[in-house]
Amino acid sequence: MVGSISLAHGANEFFSVALPPIIPLLVSDLGISYAQAGFLLTVFFVMYSIFQLPAGVLADRLGKKRLLVAGLGGMAGAVALAATAGGYETLLVAQAVAGISGSTFHPTGMSLISDVETSSTEGKAMGVFGFGGMVGTMASPVLIGGLAALFGWRVALGAAAALGLVVTLAFVPLFDESETESKPESDDATRPRSDGGRSFSPRAPLRSAVEAVDVPVTRGIAVLFCVTVLISLQSRAIQTFTTTYIAAGTGGSTSVGNLGFFALLAGGSLSSLWAGSLSDRFDRGSLGVVAALSTTLLVGATLFVTRLPGDVPAELLFAFLAVWFFVIGAVMYACVPVKNALISEQAEREFSGSLFGVIQTASAIGSASGPAVFGVLATEWGVVAAYPAIAVVSLSLAGLFFVLSRITN
Repeated sequence: MVGSISLAHGANEFFSVALPPIIPLLVSDLGISYAQAGFLLTVFFVMYSIFQLPAGVLADRLGKKRLLVAGLGGMAGAVALAATAGGYETLLVAQAVAGISGSTFHPTGMSLISDVETSSTEGKAMGVFGFGGMVGTMASPVLIGGLAALFGWRVALGAAAALGLVVTLAFVPLFDESETESKPESDDATRPRSDGGRSFSPRAPLRSAVEAVDVPVTRGIAVLFCVTVLISLQSRAIQTFTTTYIAAGTGGSTSVGNLGFFALLAGGSLSSLWAGSLSDRFDRGSLGVVAALSTTLLVGATLFVTRLPGDVPAELLFAFLAVWFFVIGAVMYACVPVKNALISEQAEREFSGSLFGVIQTASAIGSASGPAVFGVLATEWGVVAAYPAIAVVSLSLAGLFFVLSRITN
């Protein structure tokens, strides 16, 4: 189960970051600003945010696996639409469709994992889940960025959409497990179905809908909501502008910028595994503090990276940047499995989909804010000056993890 969901996570994340590797090309080809480019990601995550909680409720009512597959297909279709875009407005529509489709994944995938794992294995399972997502994210600058450099961004997005369709079709039989069980005859409590959903009595739809969103609000869940906002704000801002920052700061090409982007994601994919395992052995709040503070220092220090002596050979500079962003990715993404394990501690099977829907709404809020806020700053200050300001978010995140360490101890 964990392996299958993790593979699906990779496909979902691949589509989520389809545009960042080609932002410099979109800016020059369509004549848009960095603020407009950032807003494309904001549209995606606004839709992602609005439909996150409804997706969690539907996952509990209609079936988590079925909804997951439908979302993957919708995202592939949205990328295909973006490939045919004749102007900025079509890209906005494509991002809106992708956001609605993508909103189905995390409430379904994460709750399926939470339903089958115990407290002693949640961290490792969430680490594997995160690793699958990072592999998919890593594939974006390699596949989309590489094809765009060779054949143009339209061909790159078209190829990505075709691959997405193949992946979606491959997952249909994998997740089709007796999703047509008969409904219970009584009006009593719900019962679990093999597809990960629950069967509700047709005579009590209103009561069932209320029960579906009956998630207990504790101090821990409230703080985790805020942690999730900041983690997503930070990571999506960095994902959106890393390629552009490196290209602008070094005078290199988009391909060079995507090399640094890939290094960032490679570091994150490895940290998802070891940080998840560590979170099963050590205090999770304290691990989050260490990871967030390390991210603060490294991202803040990017202010000085592009001020290296001008006589440094280009090859040496690019190698240094690859290592630097690999380390940033390793410490930044270590926060994610730690946070997910903390959330899983709070989840019970009967409302796990709704809980992850609530939490992923927080993720979508942060994801929508990051590209927009730092896109405006990049337009006003220049991307080289704006990028290091993301460190302020990391510092705030460290403070919230410290609060969590006190609550959970």
